[in-house]
Amino acid sequence: MIEELVQEAGALIVFLAGISYVAVGIYLLQTAARENGGPSFFLGWALLCNGISFGLSEIGFVADTEQLIEPLTFASRVCSAACSVSIALFAWRVFRRQSRWGGAAVGLIFGLIASGLTISALEGDWEGYSPLSSRGFWFEWVGSTAPFLWLASESIREYLISRRRIPLGLIDPVICNRYFLIGFYASLASLTYVIYIPMYIVYELHGVWSGWLDLSLGVVEVVSVMALALAFSTPRFYRKWLNASGSESANR
Repeated sequence: MIEELVQEAGALIVFLAGISYVAVGIYLLQTAARENGGPSFFLGWALLCNGISFGLSEIGFVADTEQLIEPLTFASRVCSAACSVSIALFAWRVFRRQSRWGGAAVGLIFGLIASGLTISALEGDWEGYSPLSSRGFWFEWVGSTAPFLWLASESIREYLISRRRIPLGLIDPVICNRYFLIGFYASLASLTYVIYIPMYIVYELHGVWSGWLDLSLGVVEVVSVMALALAFSTPRFYRKWLNASGSESANR
């Protein structure tokens, strides 16, 4: 009984996560359009692709059409790959635009993911749920996880630097907090790839999804995307609180 409730709750929250990714992604794309482009375009595109990926991966199971599961799941993996590459482009454009290695890192990430998808297809592992038997899975996993770790490290580093500038009045506390929230989002997104490993191992061995892992994944996904939404759409009360905290720091 409890396991059934957990599975239902996990399915619901994963659905909410997918909807949230699409909604926040569209918002960021609209923001980028008003600003005539900019790095936020890559972040918005990443979230939109991730939301579409969620939908494609679930359609076959929800509709109970076995013949569609493999092609839709592979299409989901392609969308997820586009998400990861877009995150890498965002990290490069925002934090390492003047560095030669930044562009090389994006190219390496793209190569790892493309290799993983190609190897998986050659192995006949179209779904990508076989970490124990598929070499392609690990190429794709490393390439997909790396952009989020990169973004997390760059954002948290910038936040720690910016925080020291607030008492001097050299940076808006809202901008400083935005670095933290982006880093928090990227850290949680990295955690989701860690959760995928035991989740897929259980599925590969037993052909079932773990309700507890599904629920954990959904919670992490929802919290991460809400943090990102807060970073770019700061409510007035939250902005007021950040500015007040910044003023207190400046008066110490």
